[in-house]
Amino acid sequence: MNIYQERTQNLRALMQEHKIDAFIILSADPHLSEYLPDYYKSRVFMSGFKGSVGTLVFTQKQAYLWADGRYWLQAEKELVGSGISLQKQDSKNTFLTWLKENFDKTQQIGVDFSVLSLELFKELKKFTTPIHKDLVGLFWKDRPKLPQAQIYEHEEKYCSHTRKEKLQLIREQMSKFKAQNHLISSLDDIAWITNLRGADVNFNPVFLSHLLILENEALLFVDKNKLSKELEKKLEHEGFLVKNYDTLMQELQKLQNTSLLVEPAKMTALLIQSLDQSVQIIEAINPSTHLKARKSSKEIAFIQEAMIEDGIALCKFFAWLEEAVAKNEKINELDIDEKITAFRALSPLYISNSFATIAAFNENAALPHYKASKEGFSWLEKDGLLLLDSGAQYKNGTTDITRVVPIGKINKEQIHDYTLVLKANIAMSKTIFPKDIAMPLLDSITRASLWEEQLDYIHGTGHGVGYFLNVHEGPQVLSYFAPVLEKTKAKEGMITSIEPGIYKAHKWGIRLENLVAHTQVENPKNKEFGEFLYFKILTLCPFEPDFIDFTLLDEKEKTWLNAYHKKVEEKLAPRLQDDKKALEWLKKRTAKI
Repeated sequence: MNIYQERTQNLRALMQEHKIDAFIILSADPHLSEYLPDYYKSRVFMSGFKGSVGTLVFTQKQAYLWADGRYWLQAEKELVGSGISLQKQDSKNTFLTWLKENFDKTQQIGVDFSVLSLELFKELKKFTTPIHKDLVGLFWKDRPKLPQAQIYEHEEKYCSHTRKEKLQLIREQMSKFKAQNHLISSLDDIAWITNLRGADVNFNPVFLSHLLILENEALLFVDKNKLSKELEKKLEHEGFLVKNYDTLMQELQKLQNTSLLVEPAKMTALLIQSLDQSVQIIEAINPSTHLKARKSSKEIAFIQEAMIEDGIALCKFFAWLEEAVAKNEKINELDIDEKITAFRALSPLYISNSFATIAAFNENAALPHYKASKEGFSWLEKDGLLLLDSGAQYKNGTTDITRVVPIGKINKEQIHDYTLVLKANIAMSKTIFPKDIAMPLLDSITRASLWEEQLDYIHGTGHGVGYFLNVHEGPQVLSYFAPVLEKTKAKEGMITSIEPGIYKAHKWGIRLENLVAHTQVENPKNKEFGEFLYFKILTLCPFEPDFIDFTLLDEKEKTWLNAYHKKVEEKLAPRLQDDKKALEWLKKRTAKI
């Protein structure tokens, strides 16, 4: 019996004691974040599965992990010996559909309400009886402590609005909903509203907190040890009263005969259950979500500067890699992560990476979210390709880029696949589209060149990106897997990734990613059909000419590629004059076709 089987045994004993028929373990924390502090990684503790998303369900006889297509190969490896079976999640097979088919209201489903969204709680209540229990916490003896990183201000020169102005913008939206109060638990929303940043969550410059906006003041619930006295006084002077993190429930219980605006997908069931019954709950998307998604022209200008910092680091890294490979130096995937991070860290504006670097050689690249570790990694010691998906948090912007480069010799099939992925990227990049179109409807444009050859990929084409905030930010999503909703409409100022791919199991994976800004079409040919937007490319790094079959590109695609490479060369070359190898690497790849 291994450690995960022992933990399952402990959990089942507690389930029996508490008369629980099934127990759910979510990938979540009280802020419903994507990346979790170690304290809340209950799913990893119970299963060994380290993917960023997945849901466990235990009964007395069964144990399942639901994970989507990005993680199937990884989960199959990491679940070996755990006694937990992989459920390949898709639109028809989710943990909710399984529970609906196997349980009813006479049975009790246990779940920790402190990490359960109000939205999911309502779904569970439709067909069963959910009860609040944190059973894992009862036997997790060496549970990590909550993070204690210091909170600091996002420098005023980088911000388009003061925190007082943002508070006013939120209150204006609250009045439209006729909401007297507004509770926010999502960390990126709070960081954006307060113009504060932290380091409580890996890769995201956020801090554990809740924000309760009342009619005349705003209560910021945070561990006071993370704030300097000077910053606390400044916040109070600007309308934010600082309260201890663990006093939120007490403050919520004081609300009587009033209204409270919450977003069900970003609010936990436990907090809502603590409210007096006289409180009217108004459910809507957090106003700050739309406000922060639409970057100002000032913010986009700063992001473009961050892209130059990132582009310089990438040129230096790829020049180093090319030389190291030519010299037959021993390099592994962990070295790649360390080296690209070191080049980015040379920038005085660098804060951290924006997500865990994916450095994947050959067959590892067929796993879209592969992560090399000390326990498992590959050496770059034979012919093939390296996929590098990486990014950084700079004071003036967040970056996320994927490129694929040859290691030694490459074959015709790899060149063909790379070219198809490039065509898919270009197709989306040069698309002009109506303002307010639901972005999932655009995804087929990206995939058309792959579909012609009966190819596809099992992840979305793009996600929103924050401004020195979360690398995955809503509300927009560029994916035909996503539902067409009001909140997914394309708005000017949004930053979105474009990242099509081809993944061939046990062979290779190719993904090419740029970030783009939704920009209004200037001098439109027609004005009577509404406003139109296009994607302004922000990322600055050339594609790999050795991987491109130019006979597969049409003239418009060649024109786009030449224009992009010209822009990359013009922006980066002046900053690389002191590094001849990086400059030579850049110029070779940006030469006109």
